[in-house]
This record gives sequence, C-alpha cells and structure tokens, in this order.
Amino acid sequence: MSDTGTPLEPESSSEAVPTADGAAGEQVVTGSTSPAEAGSTAPEEVGSTAPAGDEPTEPAQSEESASLDDIAATAREFVSGLLEAMSLEATVDASVEPNRAVIEVNGTDLGVLIGRRGQTLDALQEVTRTAVQRRLRSRVRLLVDVEGYRSRRRASLAEYATAMATRAKERGTEIELEPMNAYERKIVHDAVADVDGASSFSEGEEPQRKVIVRGE
Repeated sequence: MSDTGTPLEPESSSEAVPTADGAAGEQVVTGSTSPAEAGSTAPEEVGSTAPAGDEPTEPAQSEESASLDDIAATAREFVSGLLEAMSLEATVDASVEPNRAVIEVNGTDLGVLIGRRGQTLDALQEVTRTAVQRRLRSRVRLLVDVEGYRSRRRASLAEYATAMATRAKERGTEIELEPMNAYERKIVHDAVADVDGASSFSEGEEPQRKVIVRGE
C-alpha cells in the first residue's frame, strides 16, 4: 500500500519559481525493514547542517584563512557581476554570521536563480564559493540565498517531516520520502527526532539518497 504526496514547496515572490509538482512524494514501506537490511543505510552525519557546497575542501596551497568580511565582500562582488552579465536586476547584500558569510539576493523575476527545489540556487552557491576560494586562496564558508528561499524551504520541510513522522507512528509503518540532498535530509532527521515514537534513517546513494521515516 502506498500514499502519495510531496513536501510543501515554499512560495517565492517570483512567479517564475518552479514548484515541486511531479516529485515522487512518500511511499509507505510494508513490513519492518531495518536499516541494515535496506541496502546503503549509513546514518546522516549529525554535524551536517549546511547546504550542499557549504563545506569546501581546503585549497591545494592554503594560505592564511581569509576573514569572513573579506569572503562576504568578494562573494558580493562576484554575484553582482554575474547578475549584471545575466541582465538581471537585483540587490545583493552581504552579511556575516558567527561561522559563515551570507549573500542575499532580492529582486523580481528571480525564479531562474532558484530552479526546481533550489537546484539552480545550489549551483549558484557552489560556483560563488569556488570563485571566492580561488581568489582568496582560503577555506570558504558561504551561504547564498535568493528571495529568502532557503528559510522558507527549511520551514516547509520541517513541517512536512513532522507530519510524515506522525503518520508513520499512527500506522506503525515506514514511509519512504523522495530523494533529498544532505542539507534537506538533516532538516528532516532533526524534525522527526522531535516526534516521540518515530525515528528516521537514510538509504541509497547520491543523488537518489532518501530518508525513511519509521513509526515505532
């Protein structure tokens, strides 16, 4: 027996933002399958709380670490130039958090920078991170967001995961969610952990790795 459904896709202020229509949704797994029996089921890394590309490898010839202010300024300059080359009108703001630089892009008709379920945004972040790392020759911790997409996505995923955990608990089944990146899987694991009588684990290989929510 299977259910269908997809996690809520956060709405963007731009109508061009694609939605998650057609995503696989969740699937109820019959029987009691343990992580060890489900194939590749290594648990999600507990410390993985950053979006894809936020934990870069060290440059081959690493020098002194650049300051977060320098990283933010360099990233802002790069993203601004990229938007100009794409003929997109937007404001680019840079700020610094305790452990990373943050670039926020706001404007109209910026759905092209987000893409379906944020895939284009993830690519933009990785390109920016790589460019900044090469220029500064330093390890870079960076978050790039467009029109507040990431915060809305985080909230909708947490709400969705809580609902799936409650359903799995009530039915005493396992529910298989659609493939997600490591950042999104971590959000789901954290939300499920807050539901008594439910647990979760990951299985599969990237980019098809997914979360299984189990009612206990």
